[in-house]
Amino acid sequence: MSEITPDTRDWTDVLAAGCSDCGFTGTEDPTGVPTTLTEAAATWQTVLTRDDATERRSPDRWSDIEYAAHMRDVLDEFRRRTERMLAETDPILDNFDGDAVAVESDYAHADPAEVAPAVRTAAESYAGLLSQVSGEEWERQGFRSDGHAFTVASLTLYGLHEIRHHLGDVGA
Repeated sequence: MSEITPDTRDWTDVLAAGCSDCGFTGTEDPTGVPTTLTEAAATWQTVLTRDDATERRSPDRWSDIEYAAHMRDVLDEFRRRTERMLAETDPILDNFDGDAVAVESDYAHADPAEVAPAVRTAAESYAGLLSQVSGEEWERQGFRSDGHAFTVASLTLYGLHEIRHHLGDVGA
């Protein structure tokens, strides 16, 4: 199995410019994301039952299991970030290097039977938190270590892009 070249793009540009690859516009309603999370979790369950879920279709792209494990960890990270933004004033959010986590956690050898329920749990937990956000809470801020500011609403939309884009990556 060959090495995946780490993705160095700052994907926050999709919040303003959208993403032609997955149809994300950046103008979606963040209050609808909990429903999308639930639907996406169900789709990941189906993806992970594929006979080739652990195989890379291309040596330079993750397999379905790798994308699913990434989504599990991203959803958990976005939930933690949102919790901090709701509980603290202007927190500095922890860095999340998805490529490094993929290697450290050995996504390529993950078991679909273990990852599938973990994706569902992560999606349900994040959806549950987002379902409780209201009013001015959507405008609470947090900052990445590089200074990029997110509101709860923009972070939620950033997560929505991750969901849509990676489901597209696996053809779902």
